[in-house]
Amino acid sequence: MGGWKKALAVVTALAISGNAWAKSSITWMTADLPPATIFEGDMAGGGFAEQQLKVLFAALPDYDHQIVKGTIARNWHELETRDGVCFNWVTHNGASHWNAVFSKRPVLNPGYRMAVRASRLTEFMPFASTGDVDLSLLAKDDTFSGGVIASRDYLPAINGFIGSDSRQAKMQKAMNGPQLLELLHANRVDFIFASPSEVKFYRETLHLNDEFAVLKVKGTPIYNEGYIACSSGALGKEVMAKIDAYLDRPEGWSAYVAPLQRWLDPSDYAFAAASRGR
Repeated sequence: MGGWKKALAVVTALAISGNAWAKSSITWMTADLPPATIFEGDMAGGGFAEQQLKVLFAALPDYDHQIVKGTIARNWHELETRDGVCFNWVTHNGASHWNAVFSKRPVLNPGYRMAVRASRLTEFMPFASTGDVDLSLLAKDDTFSGGVIASRDYLPAINGFIGSDSRQAKMQKAMNGPQLLELLHANRVDFIFASPSEVKFYRETLHLNDEFAVLKVKGTPIYNEGYIACSSGALGKEVMAKIDAYLDRPEGWSAYVAPLQRWLDPSDYAFAAASRGR
């Protein structure tokens, strides 16, 4: 065989070998949702969902993992229109996101609650005689004012309070999390609706000295379910099967949940770590 033929044979063999061992690429879409994902500031890249991705990448070494930043709408569009796309820390809404497969085991993280300044906690106790704040009682008191993020879906109980025509308690709207906590810090509102983890995050990043108390709200889910979602094509299903197998192992689940410990109260973290979802 001539020299050029031998060289061609070697190149061909290497190409075939390389293709045989080429890794499939998985694109992980992310959105700026502190403290799950943090795009800016001193803690950029250190969100708990971002740390969870590092755990998954180490557990799935047979794939090339790429992280892409986007909006929630863009992330879902990518996931539902091409294979090999995943999205961590999402809710399971099958009616809206039919072209996706979800992890079997979600993380149960605290749902939206009411945050108040700790120094004024006793003022809200009359509305929480059963342990949780009763918004139907608070709605009748025109001496209190609250804050919400304008574009956020707080789920039925809180949404109903915000949208009630008979509500006497006044409400102010903020554009984002920092503005919301600043309203409470500046005494422009008496309470806000937020997740405990974002209250802790913005208190820290805004360097606020106030102590805040977080109260459960009657009629709201105590915990939200945070899933992993992947495209429903062959590659997405393959990856999800491996994710499910990893999270089903005690050591896998422990490693995946561990990043939340920094942002949750001990009782909430213990519940998330021990839970198995629905």
